[in-house]
Amino acid sequence: MPKISKKEKQLVTYVSIALGVAITISTLLVTFAFGAGLPLPWDSFIILALMIAIFPPATVNIVDSMWRGGIDKNIPRFLREVAEAGRSGLTLTRAIEVSAQRRYGPLTAELQRIVTQLSWGVSLEDSLKSFAERVDTTLGRRTAQLIIEVSRSGGDVEEVLESINKHIGDLYLLERERKSAMRPYIAIVYVAATIFLFTDILLIKTFFSEIAKLQAAQQGLSAGALLSISIDVPSLTRVLFHTSIVQSFFGGLVAGKMGEGTIGSGLKHSLILIAISFLAFLFMVWR
Repeated sequence: MPKISKKEKQLVTYVSIALGVAITISTLLVTFAFGAGLPLPWDSFIILALMIAIFPPATVNIVDSMWRGGIDKNIPRFLREVAEAGRSGLTLTRAIEVSAQRRYGPLTAELQRIVTQLSWGVSLEDSLKSFAERVDTTLGRRTAQLIIEVSRSGGDVEEVLESINKHIGDLYLLERERKSAMRPYIAIVYVAATIFLFTDILLIKTFFSEIAKLQAAQQGLSAGALLSISIDVPSLTRVLFHTSIVQSFFGGLVAGKMGEGTIGSGLKHSLILIAISFLAFLFMVWR
C-alpha cells in the first residue's frame, strides 16, 4: 500500500466536501427554486451527497491505516535481524544497511531512504528522526528514539537491541490485543444502529401507516380521541429517516474511535451504516 501524506489527505477531504456541497446545493435549487420533481425525496439526495463526501476520505484512511499497520507489523522483525547482524560483528549503521535489503513490506522503502540519507553524509541520528516523522506511528517513533539512544551510548549494542526488540514486540502485541478486545464494542454499535433502523421502519409500516388508513376510512365520521389526531406519515417518515442517518453517522465515528483510536477511522463505519439506512428506507419504505 502506498503512503499517503497529510497534504494528500487534506486535498482529498476538501475536494470531497466541495463535491458534496455542490450536489446538496444543486438538489435544493432543483427542488425549491425550479420546482422540478425528483425520483426520490429531496433529502435522500442530500444523504447521497453526504455519502459521496465521506467515501474518498474513508478510502484514504483505510489505505493509510493499512500502510501504518504494515510498518508496525515489520518493525519487530527488523529489530531482530539488526540484532542478529550486530551479533555477527557488523556496526549498527552497517547492520541497518544490510537489513534494509530485505523485504519488510512498506517498511523496506523507509529503511532504504535511511540508507540513502546515510550515503549522502547525513548522520544516523538525523536519518532516524526523519524516519520517525515520515512513518508517524507510535512504534516507529519509539523505535527510532531507542536506536538513537543505543547509537549514542555504545556498549553491548547487540544485547540492547535484543531488549529493544522484545520491548517493541510486546508493545505491538498489546496493541493487537487492544484492538481485538474492542471488536465486540464495534459490533455493538452495528447491532444498535440496525435495531434502531428497523424499529423506525416497523413504526412507519405497521403503526403510523395503519392509523393513517383508519383516519382516511373514518373521514367525516365521529371517531375516538386517537383517530381525531392528524398524523402526517410522510413528515414522520422524514424525521425518522434523518434520525437514523444521524445515529449511523455518529455511531460509526464512535466505533472508529473505540476500535482504532481515531475519529477518521470511523468514517468507513459511518459510510457503511448510512448506506444500510438509506437502502433500508429505499426498498422497505419508499417503495
